[in-house]
Amino acid sequence: MSGFPLARQPFNFQDRSQLRSLLKQYLQEEKNDEHLTWESITTQNGLPHNWIYDLFEDSLRRIWVGTWGGGLARFEKCEWLTFNTSDGLHSNEVTCIREDHYGRLWIATDNGLNVMENGKIRDAGLAGKSLLNITFDHQGNLWAGCWRASFSGGGLFRFDGHRWEAFTTRQDLPGLEILKVFNDSSGRIWVGTYEQGIGAGVGCYDGERWQKYTSVQGLADDCVYSMFEDPSGNMWFGTIRGVSIFDGKSWHHLTQKDGLVDNRIYCMMIDTHKKMWFGTEGGVSRFDGQSWVSYTKNEGLVENLVRSIIEVSDGSLWFGTYPYAKGCGGISIARYQTVKSLPDRLLDLLPEPPDPRKLPPGTEPGSDWKNPTDSAR
Repeated sequence: MSGFPLARQPFNFQDRSQLRSLLKQYLQEEKNDEHLTWESITTQNGLPHNWIYDLFEDSLRRIWVGTWGGGLARFEKCEWLTFNTSDGLHSNEVTCIREDHYGRLWIATDNGLNVMENGKIRDAGLAGKSLLNITFDHQGNLWAGCWRASFSGGGLFRFDGHRWEAFTTRQDLPGLEILKVFNDSSGRIWVGTYEQGIGAGVGCYDGERWQKYTSVQGLADDCVYSMFEDPSGNMWFGTIRGVSIFDGKSWHHLTQKDGLVDNRIYCMMIDTHKKMWFGTEGGVSRFDGQSWVSYTKNEGLVENLVRSIIEVSDGSLWFGTYPYAKGCGGISIARYQTVKSLPDRLLDLLPEPPDPRKLPPGTEPGSDWKNPTDSAR
């Protein structure tokens, strides 16, 4: 983005060409809002591991990072602190982090569930289970989805604070390998399935029974990695063949043909600018409802496979990457640049205001003082 001279100088408004140029540039920059600056965080500047599975900001505005192989990391006051099995974690493969309404941090790992309270990590159950995703429902119950069914049995579990309840295909759960668990605004629980890469679609639990949706009903693919609900109540599902949007009756789809950088969708979110972000195997794509913009390693991402996205309280966007390659990966942080407003730019071109030290005695800036030459006119 080219800038205008910062030094103030007298501006002749009769010279309309310069004013037109200023307006043209400003309007173009307002239309083209790609003002993002990028930085990267890797093991070279604080991370315990570069393979990032989950990102989470807690109520105290601390940022937590779940890594695959390096345990749990916390970023606070520009410093990193790491927790691993020596601190009580069941595994150094941390897949999901969530906070309950008591401020406790729940940590899903590849070998069970932990909870952190007052800085101490303890066991929270499901030992030996390969957990991939957790969430809380409207009643405060914790839901945990397992995968790698051949290793740990798979399935979905609900914890009410006292006991665990298991859901399997016997209770009409669509599949045993759960990639995503989501609680919608109506209090329903949705799950996305993997089933060794074949998938079993998504399931929706209303508290009494499960409703199953697959490619037969309109889902783009039965392997579902991610999901979220938009402000209108539509459900969005990230599959290995693009995005499926379900309004409760009909299905719509988004793929590379529409603007996605890649069809394998690992994560999705909406930022405070009302822009939708899609983390894919080939980079990250942004959609504002009309047009698409994609970012890859060429534009600033540390790696192209984006496993998690969050917007933190300072407005920056954090992208966790998981490249399946040793020594690669890390976190990319994008920040929106502030575009200088048109009034500010015009002020840059106007003459400086009168110097109070040079005004006639007894006058102040902003008073009714008039230039003595005005009376002679």
